[in-house]
Amino acid sequence: MKKTLLALICVIFILPWNGQKAFGQEETNYKFTLKTNPLAAFAGPIWAAWIVPITGEYKVLFEAKTFKKQSLQVGASYLGPSVFVSALKSELGDSADVEVGVNGFRGQLWYKFFLTRDSDGPSGFYASPHFSFASARIENKDEPDDYVNAAKLNIHGVLGYQLITRGGFVLDIFTGLGFRDMTWDYAQEGSTDLDFGEGKGRVNVTFGLSFGYAF
Repeated sequence: MKKTLLALICVIFILPWNGQKAFGQEETNYKFTLKTNPLAAFAGPIWAAWIVPITGEYKVLFEAKTFKKQSLQVGASYLGPSVFVSALKSELGDSADVEVGVNGFRGQLWYKFFLTRDSDGPSGFYASPHFSFASARIENKDEPDDYVNAAKLNIHGVLGYQLITRGGFVLDIFTGLGFRDMTWDYAQEGSTDLDFGEGKGRVNVTFGLSFGYAF
């Protein structure tokens, strides 16, 4: 985790301030971006005991330039079983003690302030508040009354870099620090076979990557 975060920070800050020209980018009047990250299907926002990814995330991020060097970005996601959970279910087959179902959603919000001098946005270095809320229902399909509702709230301050190439390809990478609050609501207190750990709020480090197109 620490090595991954360090590498991410290095990528962000090693990129030159004139990165637009270095990557063959030209000043084009892009006002919108549309992005995703298929890798989020492997590990979404809801984890069990902070170790096992329960949810996979299938997301779309839409960004619109608002003012000079500013943009608003919103994200909407469907949360299903992670690739890990799906593979485990396939491996265990009928021998599994519990048939687990996962279903939920996530919403995200950024307001970006672009810092690169030779760009009016939405490209270059930026700083932004980041708000995220995810909710998922993890249930025992064999026992309809045996389920857990999970909710996760994130509030971060992030620093990132968004590259837009000459052809309109977008790469957005960021990291940040903030607060995370995780809660678990068990349908049957003390009687469920599904145990994902205690809810808690604490300081949290975040990082992310998405790509798509500008128009």
